[in-house]
Amino acid sequence: MSMDGKMIRFITSDYKDLFQIPDGGSIVVTHPSGEQNVGVCNYLDETHFNMNGNCYHICQFAEIQERNGTKVEPEKGPEVVGGRYRVIHRIPVGDKIYIMGHSPKSPQPYATWQAYRDVPGKDWGHYYSNRSDALTDLQCRADAERTGVPYDHTKPREHPKNRDDAR
Repeated sequence: MSMDGKMIRFITSDYKDLFQIPDGGSIVVTHPSGEQNVGVCNYLDETHFNMNGNCYHICQFAEIQERNGTKVEPEKGPEVVGGRYRVIHRIPVGDKIYIMGHSPKSPQPYATWQAYRDVPGKDWGHYYSNRSDALTDLQCRADAERTGVPYDHTKPREHPKNRDDAR
């Protein structure tokens, strides 16, 4: 429980309890592709919570997750890279995994890394001042691994999903 006893309920769309986390706790949302997002959750009231800046009714959240085919579970403990970057996003590709972390007090608070699933440690860190650039880098790195098309993070590049010619 949180220090003030506030707990956030997670349920199915027909209101069956799945689990609870304390105010300020985190969940892991796993997509069918294996991609994972970590959500920090804050209690608003008995049936509402805020996750990463978005407000949800507990049933609305359950319906969204069921529709998307995602699995939701409490985060067992925050994964930290470099002693200060909390992992907030993971994209597995083959034997590698691409990771994004956030450290609010760092000069460049967002970073991405490449790692191997079965080998400890992270390498090839790229550091960013804003979330959007880091997320684009993360997606481009994973796409480059999937497609075999090289990606140079030192050259300005917009993720294909955001370009006008990709629509």
